[in-house]
Amino acid sequence: MASSISVKDISEMGAVKVPSKFILNATELATIVPHNYFSDEQVPVIDLAGLDDNSQGEATMAAIANACENWGFFQVETCFGTQHNTTPTNGYGRQFRKAKNRTDDWHDLFFQVQHPLTAKALENLPTTPAAYRDTMEKYADGVLKLMHQILEIFSTLLGLQLKYLEERFGNPIINTRTNFYPPCPQRHLVLGLAAHSDPNSMTVLFQDDTGGLQVKKGNHWVGVAPVPNALVINVLSNGRSQSVEHRVVTNTSTACLSLATFFHPNMDAILGPAAELVDASRPACYPLMKYGDYRAAFHAKGSGSKTLGKLVAT
Repeated sequence: MASSISVKDISEMGAVKVPSKFILNATELATIVPHNYFSDEQVPVIDLAGLDDNSQGEATMAAIANACENWGFFQVETCFGTQHNTTPTNGYGRQFRKAKNRTDDWHDLFFQVQHPLTAKALENLPTTPAAYRDTMEKYADGVLKLMHQILEIFSTLLGLQLKYLEERFGNPIINTRTNFYPPCPQRHLVLGLAAHSDPNSMTVLFQDDTGGLQVKKGNHWVGVAPVPNALVINVLSNGRSQSVEHRVVTNTSTACLSLATFFHPNMDAILGPAAELVDASRPACYPLMKYGDYRAAFHAKGSGSKTLGKLVAT
């Protein structure tokens, strides 16, 4: 059940201490890295325009493959309205409650279905700010085009037909979660979003210039430096790329806003090893599975589980 008071409200009350339900255990506290600490080792930033240049196309594809194999994340430079803006969507936050006896995350959220159109529930969308619906429509259209482009890139990298993944996934489910991370008086004691890995095929994230996203590389956490007009891509394809753990840390002075758009195969899509990639030397590692069953199993085990098979064996 949603809390009667939002995290934004707690922050604006001027509290100097956070409620105990947000405080991490000693093991988690030992891993906290400040939101504005960025090591020399960074998630790759890739300009997809290189794919249209005969002299850069091969190098761009190699860079994407390398980023996915070594990071599971990369950033892409875009031009469809991702200018950084730290203005929160006031009044539409919802506190995200995790499993019983788990620490709460220091953020509010608003969840919106983008596709299919029949599931959008337009009557439930905010009417203020006045530009919300139009802005989100344009943003969602741009992200959807990007997602289809990335599916084609991955089909190509796997040596499959250009539309293989798009056709295998069927009519997708796409939704967006707006995350609002208010300033926290004790940022060293909480997480804006706990460490987790995503079960869906692809996540496209816009983070404002405050930052806070961190991804796990080996045994340490790496801050993802915000890049103007860039989107962060988290992809999943067994063996070649991985579903990497990531989280969000907070800070004491500045609110942070992000938009996470999730691409899911159709719930009835049957996913598993691509027949073209299975032979005597590379046998199938995972059985065929309906995506809806995969999702149900993932959530039953919890978002931290690493035991479930990935979506497409490579």
